[in-house]
Amino acid sequence: MAERIVSPGVFTQERDQTFLAQGVAEIGAAFVGPTTKGPAFIPTTVQGIDGFVTTFGEPDGTSYMGYTVKNYLQEAGSATVVRVLGLGGYLTTASTIYATGSSGSKIFAVLHPTVSGSTITSATATGGATSFNLLVSSSGNKNVSASALSSTETSTSFISSYFGTNPQNGDSTLPGYVYAVFPDAIAQAGANVTMTATTSTLSLLTQYDNATTPWIRSQTIGGSKYNLFKVHTLSDGTGANKEVKISITGISPSIDPDSDFGSFSLLVRDFNDTDKSPNVLESFNNLNLDPTSPNYIARVIGNSVPTYNSTTLETNYEGDFVNNSKYIRIEMSADVIPDNAVPYGFAQLNSTVSGSSGEFATGSFVNSRWTSGSTPGYVASNAVGPNTNYYGFDFSNTTSLSYLGPLVGNNVVGSEFNIENLASNEAGGSAISLTNRDHVTYRRFSVPFQGGFDGFKPNRYIALGGSITATNSQGFDLSNAAASGSVEFKRALNQLSNPDRVDFNLLAIPGAIYSQHSYVVQTGIDLCESRGDCFYIADLDTLDATLSSVTTQAELLDTNYAAAYYPWVRVLDDITGKFIWAPPSVVLPEVYAYSDQQGAEWFAPAGLNRGGIPGAVGVKTRLNQAQRDELYESKVNPIAQFPGQGICVWGQKTLQRRASALDRVNVRRLLITVKKYIASSARYLVFEQNTEATRTRFLNIVNPYLAGIQQRSGLTAFRVVMDETNNTPDIIDRNILAGAIYLQPTRTAEFIKLDFNILPTGATFDTI
Repeated sequence: MAERIVSPGVFTQERDQTFLAQGVAEIGAAFVGPTTKGPAFIPTTVQGIDGFVTTFGEPDGTSYMGYTVKNYLQEAGSATVVRVLGLGGYLTTASTIYATGSSGSKIFAVLHPTVSGSTITSATATGGATSFNLLVSSSGNKNVSASALSSTETSTSFISSYFGTNPQNGDSTLPGYVYAVFPDAIAQAGANVTMTATTSTLSLLTQYDNATTPWIRSQTIGGSKYNLFKVHTLSDGTGANKEVKISITGISPSIDPDSDFGSFSLLVRDFNDTDKSPNVLESFNNLNLDPTSPNYIARVIGNSVPTYNSTTLETNYEGDFVNNSKYIRIEMSADVIPDNAVPYGFAQLNSTVSGSSGEFATGSFVNSRWTSGSTPGYVASNAVGPNTNYYGFDFSNTTSLSYLGPLVGNNVVGSEFNIENLASNEAGGSAISLTNRDHVTYRRFSVPFQGGFDGFKPNRYIALGGSITATNSQGFDLSNAAASGSVEFKRALNQLSNPDRVDFNLLAIPGAIYSQHSYVVQTGIDLCESRGDCFYIADLDTLDATLSSVTTQAELLDTNYAAAYYPWVRVLDDITGKFIWAPPSVVLPEVYAYSDQQGAEWFAPAGLNRGGIPGAVGVKTRLNQAQRDELYESKVNPIAQFPGQGICVWGQKTLQRRASALDRVNVRRLLITVKKYIASSARYLVFEQNTEATRTRFLNIVNPYLAGIQQRSGLTAFRVVMDETNNTPDIIDRNILAGAIYLQPTRTAEFIKLDFNILPTGATFDTI
């Protein structure tokens, strides 16, 4: 409504021309590489070190990623992580030991080759149920003849104790490690057991996968049980099988006269907890199977599935409901399910080892809380009490636990579990009833995960430090564009290519070294150049590379979107307590974050004030002035160690060949910062009228912002033009709002020249 003015006077009002919604949030670095757990090939933002460890796990000494991200997050608030896993699966040889008796043959154990064993060529077992001999040979000239092995788990000569369970047994003389062991096979094979062994090829030619429970099944309704839902881990990889477990409790029929849907609760528990001391990570209560209810299990927990788009080359979550859990998602059955169905058990597990039908030794379920033959109500000596123990999968049984791994086929193991099948004396002397309210504390069971897979050989050699080669960096072959590891890293980097999907200003691929893995490093450079809003910390050469080798590699590159450093540094692995050699990209992101925190992106991340590397305890090469000169002339930033002043970055050149302002890190990062801010702000002007008022709104945001950078020593001068001179009628008619921004970056003082003049006696200073 127009203002109504009647009598004469002076009328004033304020019009705020400065408001423009801002789109720039806190922006951190992006890291690409293998981690111990977490979702694969999905850019995931974590907050702080605790957030990273919760989602991606503690470093385990098999990659540089964990150290790099944790170092960075000591100085920064958030980071974007893209985990790399295997896309190709593997072939290997396996030695299967059988227990054969009156009831047939059952698989007792499976040996896979160790790193040093390479390939198992033969295996022979002789003996009986309590003691047997095993002869194993391998192509790695690791042969062993084990005598008097025991089938008793607690024995020091038990097969797992003798061969170990570590595939990375590289320094061992043993040809194989125990991939899986099924002690219950001895009893299930029957009487007069003899031991035999065979060698065969195991194929797991599939890509990485998450872990999943068997189908959660209903009670019997009309003579049938129904598949209700599965639970999937958000984390991918083999480790996901034994990270968490699921407990279903509070199972109750409907108490709503207008609904037949019952209710239940789902607990996400730490895999290693016990019923006596449960560690509940998440709980979801009063769930149901009614798709129209706000308590519908898929709605409450989420059912979004990671899906790879071969056209956009991106992996995204797609589903009806967003995932609200940190650990799991739900997959609902496509079956038509009766309304009164509730979770009452789970389907059979699948096999993690190769074998024929009937050869699988089956694990055990917790079917009773009571001592066999005792008066109902008497708690078993190993039980906590009838209201604390869970039925279902027996997490204390070794045979059962060996089925929690990658799956080799669709062979099912044993029988399904259902509360209906429990002993009739469980609930105070009677069968557990769904309708008896007093039995609600008995209606509970636990179910495991299986099928999680890393996508590559568990016994592959993992090269770090001075062992890195073209074909092996952290276990990945990055030797050329077609190599398996290069394809996997390329897929991970593709996830960061879309600026509208993920925002970051710094990139690190620790372990990718240009002299050995040029394709991956060049892909990282291409990513930053194509986006134009991020900067890559690159590694040029191996641990023992000479200065001339490093400078040669640097001369092959020409970009102002990347910088390189030399030499490698010695850091402490706070998990193992050992010192390790790390490429510069492991520690430099922390230096950049600290420099940004103490100054800004346009300050040089170098020198004694902002370039210190507190985590480094040594350098591979202690550089002198001449060596630093040689490096700097070739665009390589030295890492220097000065007596009493620690280890610090002593240069800030980009890898650009031509001399210009953009051959310095601080100038390139200044432009990245300014472009991000202005582009984000200008996005709010898209589809606005191309008028003087709109142009004024833009100028009233950009000019104060650049003035602030100038006051903080980022710019010497600047000018912003957005008026009729560059928004001519023909430009406006083409629906373009044009602007021009002129920046004069400040330069850093990298060379301090001091003249010391010695004067004769009698000289006066005012005449100098």
